[in-house]
Amino acid sequence: MPIRITGMNSGLDTEALVSELVSAYRAKGDKYTKAQTKISWKQEAWKTMSSKTYSFRNSLDKMRFTTGYNLKTTSVSNSSKATVTAGNNAVNGTQTLEISALAKTGYLTGGKVKSTDGTAVSNSTTMSELGLESNGDISINGKRIEINKDMKVSEVVRKLQDAGVDASFDATNQRIFVSSKESGKEADFGLTALNENGAKALSALGLNAKPADDDTTYARYVNNYGGKSDDALRELLQSYDTTDAKSDRLIASFAKEYKNADDDLTKDAVLQEFKDFLAYAEKVQTKTDKELGYNADAVRIKGQDATIKLNGAEFTSKSNSFSINGLTINAMALTEKGETLSITTSTDNQGIYDKIKDFLSEYNSLINSMTSSYNAESSSDYEPLTDDEKESMSEKEIEKWEEKGKSGILRRDSTLSTLMSAMTSVMSKSYTINGKSYALSSFGIKTLGITNAEKNEHNAYHIDGDADDENTSANTDKLMAAIIADPDGVTQFFQKLSSDLYENLGKNMTSTTLRSYGSFYNDKELEKEYNSYTTKISDWEQKVSDIEDSYYKKFAAMESALAELQSQSSQLSGLLG
Repeated sequence: MPIRITGMNSGLDTEALVSELVSAYRAKGDKYTKAQTKISWKQEAWKTMSSKTYSFRNSLDKMRFTTGYNLKTTSVSNSSKATVTAGNNAVNGTQTLEISALAKTGYLTGGKVKSTDGTAVSNSTTMSELGLESNGDISINGKRIEINKDMKVSEVVRKLQDAGVDASFDATNQRIFVSSKESGKEADFGLTALNENGAKALSALGLNAKPADDDTTYARYVNNYGGKSDDALRELLQSYDTTDAKSDRLIASFAKEYKNADDDLTKDAVLQEFKDFLAYAEKVQTKTDKELGYNADAVRIKGQDATIKLNGAEFTSKSNSFSINGLTINAMALTEKGETLSITTSTDNQGIYDKIKDFLSEYNSLINSMTSSYNAESSSDYEPLTDDEKESMSEKEIEKWEEKGKSGILRRDSTLSTLMSAMTSVMSKSYTINGKSYALSSFGIKTLGITNAEKNEHNAYHIDGDADDENTSANTDKLMAAIIADPDGVTQFFQKLSSDLYENLGKNMTSTTLRSYGSFYNDKELEKEYNSYTTKISDWEQKVSDIEDSYYKKFAAMESALAELQSQSSQLSGLLG
């Protein structure tokens, strides 16, 4: 904006005079600004209403299909031993359940570790300080780990973790804990020594737990390979030939079980390690528990699958949760010998009732909002404020003024009227189910009417007998009675009603030259109007600026003339003395 020095010769407040002269022009510009602001208010109001309507239409989607009403309820005869939930596809009736095993996570509570000098063990304690004299090899989860004398407890724990188990050292209790990451038999871990020094390393770490009586660990490792006896296996090893397919499979199996993936060993090297292991396994089977160095206070829990019988058929799971034919069964405790639990599944009548009630509640909320907006009092006396008008008001006063102005922005809106009609027309329809005509009123669902309803709530529906509705709670509950008598008939009616309502609303959100797809109002038209006012406002501001400049030029010319006149007058006075 140019700096103007005016009124020096005339003594006039030129700026005030110019401001007054162009005030009428500015007032017209303010009208454009206010008109544009009202459009933005309308856009804001419609965005909110459109979003509510879109959300309601989405909620109708599931109600159009049978699966939306296939609600089930289930109970179990002893909820302390199992909990059961029924999905939509669960079969009605009574089923039997037996629980013979619960899932367990493989767990090893190590025995107390002890240092050779009797001091407390820490993460930084080395294996030699725990009594390991020579390096040894162990295997966990099929990964070979070399334990050397200089390795710290923390390093051993980290190698166990890298092998795919959870492991930690508890300094307070002086024990190492190892567990599978998941429950179940398949997720269990295997931990064994590959040689005598490996067994000593496990003993030093407190992890050399004695196998259960039915777990002949080393014999099992030997015999599992190819299903052969010790003698047959040794004979196969002795006649090992690189061209022998059986030998190749044997060595590949051993390599997969005990060797790290990144180990670059030849078959002969793997074979030699296997022979060493077999020799060690043979010694193990002849040694006493004391000679084997078992940690008496170490406890091993094997990973176990859960096992149940449903209607006599056996099922297993790595967890205690089972999903079978629409039922989700969570096993919690074993059933006694000869004990059978009963699972009873039936149609969830209350669930169907609540689904219909929720649908009507959402419909009522939307239609009441539309009705209130359409019937709102005129807000024409609350035009948008200019910046000058806001200067004389407090923030609270401005907020209240604009709230009043916005309250009637959708009053008698034709688009809103069309949308309301699309909804109310469907809600009043009748449908034929199994040869008989039904309407909402057939189920005790109706409006209160203009005379009885609260202001702008005459389009809302109420359920007779609904305990939460003070208007109709005393009436006979026809809806629940209908659901109990014929749940399929009731759901068919609401499927058709929801489908028609869904489609009718869909017709009001298609793309046109005035409306974008998914919008329930003429957003394109409003945007065009808003932009046109932006152009008008800009053009008019330029015009006002030009008029101002014109006035300032005229006053500047007057000042120049007065200055010239004053100069001549001074000269004349000088001549006359």
